[in-house]
Formats: sequence, C-alpha cells, structure tokens
Amino acid sequence: MIGFGSSAGAKPLAEHVQVVALYEPANGHIAHLHMVTTLGDAEPLAPEEAIDEARRRAGRRLRNVEKLEVALSNKAEHGQGHRIDPATKSFVALTQERPGRGKAPSAS
Repeated sequence: MIGFGSSAGAKPLAEHVQVVALYEPANGHIAHLHMVTTLGDAEPLAPEEAIDEARRRAGRRLRNVEKLEVALSNKAEHGQGHRIDPATKSFVALTQERPGRGKAPSAS
C-alpha cells in the first residue's frame, strides 16, 4: 500500500474514490467504513475486491461481520457523518431529520 507523504514534484490526483460501508441492516448504523482512493492513472479496484478487503479489516475488530450488509458509494463525502437508510440502502447524512426521532446529533 502506498502512503501519502511529502515528496518533491506534483502531488498525485485522486481519480476515483470507493466507499464501502458495512452496516447493521436493522437500523442502518455503519459499523465499519472502508475507503479506497485511486490515484492518477491507476485502475480502480473492482467493487468485490473493495468489499472483501473491508470485511477482512472489519473482522479484526468486530464480531459477526458476516451479518453486516454492504452499501457502496463513489462520493467521498459519504466517508463520514452518514448512516444507511435500511429501506432504500442509500447513504443519509446524520444531520437530516429522521422519522420519529427529530434531528440527529451533529457529526462534528
């Protein structure tokens, strides 16, 4: 894996971002989030590879990873401050109102 650091010359440009959220299907709570950033002209990972890596890493710290469902996104902003709507399986900002609960706490 290539780390980000300071080096002479042009900085690499992020060409593609994949967000893999492993979430609890009952309530949409994201239990593990994995982000893959593709730089320059590199080929993006296949979604299956990103999901496999997310599950592998989550398994180091979480139990019952196999019971978590997967949501994918190519929007970097989905990498924080979101949950998954279990009905639509889409990312929902935590600051949006949730039915029956009012506004969610700020993710700051």
